[in-house]
Amino acid sequence: MLVRPAVPADAEAIRALDLALVADGRGEVREAADVAEVPAIRERLARGGAFVAELDGRVVGNGSLHVFTPARCRHVASLAVGVHPDAQRRGIGRALMRRILEEARAAGVHRLELYVRADNDRALALYRSLGFEVESVRRDFIRLADGTLLDDLCMVLLTP
Repeated sequence: MLVRPAVPADAEAIRALDLALVADGRGEVREAADVAEVPAIRERLARGGAFVAELDGRVVGNGSLHVFTPARCRHVASLAVGVHPDAQRRGIGRALMRRILEEARAAGVHRLELYVRADNDRALALYRSLGFEVESVRRDFIRLADGTLLDDLCMVLLTP
């Protein structure tokens, strides 16, 4: 497995990955209509802060780090990670998270935050194992197709 910075040429593979995550449904907030089109993904990738995980030459995971831009908040960043359903439980999410944590440290980030569905047990276990703690709960934030309401958790890691 290889984790590397994402480049604009990865846009189609990232869109396909995002659509696979949406179709799987577990842990995902977005629906297919919410997934960005290739040109928008290319534009985002050109700004940097994104990574992909490749397995046998195929993009099977992606992650991003967004450092806040206001001067008083430049020590804060948000992150997101996704791994293709067929490639989960192989350490890909952990490898992406470690790479993002390295980038955050290099950028002087003190506070890292992410959002995760309260029913996404695998992701919660990963984030907790890396030191993230639940800071707040957005109650009934997500409505599934069957009408079920789910909480969304804000998890935070403070670095020294």
